Amino acid sequence: MKNIYFIEAKSPGAHIFSRTSLPRLGSILLGTIFKNKGYNTKVFIEDIAPPAWSLLDDADFVCISSITSTANRAFQIAEKFKNRGIPVAMGGPHSTFLPDESLNYADYVVRGEGEETLEELFDHLENNKSLDTIKGLSYKNANQEIVHNPDRALINDLDEAPIPDFSIVYKWEKAKVVPVATSRGCPFGCKFCSVIPMFGRKYRFKSIDRVIEEIKTTAPKRGHVFFIDDNFAADKRRTKELLRTIIENNIKFEWSAQVRTDVVKDTELIELMEKAGCFAVFIGFESINPKTLSLYNKGQGLADIEDAIKIVKKHNINIHGMFVLGSDTDDIQTIRNTAKFAKKLDIESIQFMVLTPLPGTPVFDDLKNSGRLIHTDWSKYDAHHAVFEPKLMTAFELHVETLKAMSRFYSWSGVIRNLWQFDFFYAIVGIYGIRSVKKALSGAKSYVEYLTELITSEFDNKTDRLRQFFQKTQGTSKNIILNTAALENEESRFFSTFLSNLDKKLVISKEDFTVNQNALAITPLVEHIKSKHQQGMQQLSDIYAKHREKLDSMKVINMESISLYKACVNIGLLLNVNSRKIRKAYEQALKSIGGNEFECNHVLVMVSQ
Repeated sequence: MKNIYFIEAKSPGAHIFSRTSLPRLGSILLGTIFKNKGYNTKVFIEDIAPPAWSLLDDADFVCISSITSTANRAFQIAEKFKNRGIPVAMGGPHSTFLPDESLNYADYVVRGEGEETLEELFDHLENNKSLDTIKGLSYKNANQEIVHNPDRALINDLDEAPIPDFSIVYKWEKAKVVPVATSRGCPFGCKFCSVIPMFGRKYRFKSIDRVIEEIKTTAPKRGHVFFIDDNFAADKRRTKELLRTIIENNIKFEWSAQVRTDVVKDTELIELMEKAGCFAVFIGFESINPKTLSLYNKGQGLADIEDAIKIVKKHNINIHGMFVLGSDTDDIQTIRNTAKFAKKLDIESIQFMVLTPLPGTPVFDDLKNSGRLIHTDWSKYDAHHAVFEPKLMTAFELHVETLKAMSRFYSWSGVIRNLWQFDFFYAIVGIYGIRSVKKALSGAKSYVEYLTELITSEFDNKTDRLRQFFQKTQGTSKNIILNTAALENEESRFFSTFLSNLDKKLVISKEDFTVNQNALAITPLVEHIKSKHQQGMQQLSDIYAKHREKLDSMKVINMESISLYKACVNIGLLLNVNSRKIRKAYEQALKSIGGNEFECNHVLVMVSQ
């Protein structure tokens, strides 16, 4: 093998920083390693420049890297080369955590950090040696059985890697940002982040001398350096040493980095960042909801966010704030309050991102195991689409409200303000933000229709197509029998108010389970004790035992839900009511009982056969 080509699959959609793509270093670093070994290597990063595919006609081996949102595109590319008989290896976070899927398109999957694994793979292939000793490798054996070799330990000495050679990147001159990595891993544990599963919790870093050498070698005289560390200041002592060395060596360049709010707690650190030329920091504020911050295991509060903004701005450093919306403690009002909060802050740019369950993270496992993933179209796992069932709102609401929140931040008044202050960079960011949000909102209708089709189809399957039955019969009767036998007065009032606001004629009953023809009997099961699930199941059993004869002649469905609101959504969906009307009826019903939510995870529905 002589020609080894590396491809970084393109992103599926645009966001406010699409025009200033932040290339990942994995493919470039691997390409540099093999170039230094004497191979002819090229790296193609689709987000920088679409490849001229004729340049890859002489490929002897192709390596493709992707994250989850670019996986579909990576699979397309892999299939193209595999069909031509060219061996393909895939790597990156997505393939690491779902290697079986990638092996449908590729010959090999390099899991985790790929430097040593890929080197061993080439050595074994060229010398016709067995692959079973290569740690971190997945492949199909001669019998087409999938083999996952044991994991490879993380690399300890990051200085061993060569300085990335950007000259091997196709049309690198189009890149506006140079990535520099000074460390790997993160000592924190945000539940939605794939950094720890991929790179570990141990914080490993390059020596100061090595980082300085890399900066001097790769930093452009004009342009921007982005330190792609997941947390540039995880070890504050070491970060301060690096910044002092940059200042002492009089290295002048503009740079940005990702940090946490705790960076401002070290006065010396933030002062050194300013002196060393820091242009902006990317801060994961994540949420203004204290319950959500605790759920995310973020280790910060609202006061930390406000203090961080105030102190960073005091040191003339710009801020890109990132919020993640859609946790089990977030509702529509959380999103709207976050938009108001961000609007009043003195920060230059923001991203409101939908909570996205990436494979390999605890969030993915939790939502998958509870059956709350709506689909696995990986191109939509880009933090800009709702792909799971939230607890306190619908997926439609989460998707659209997040986009609306972005539109409230990016406005023409903000663009004009930046122009007035001669801040042309953020004026352009603002214009692009307006355009990208407008485009996303225009595409939201088709995505919401797609979600609706998936969700209603699954709902129909779970409820034995009861929704469609009721739709056919409601022309002759709109009666809804609300059985309140298992409800307290307040809970009974809630469901009575909710159903009345759906314009359905109600019959309230505590004992009579007789269902008139073409009418529905709805029995919410509200749990009042700790063992909620067991009590709900006992209520079901008691009801059936008491009314066995009547129930045997009826269609009986147990609509399970994850919250009171989702129980109401299920009822509304059954009655073919649109989501906006369901939301309004729910809010009015909640208001009728003073806003006090209660647990309701089961709604028993009965209809005469």
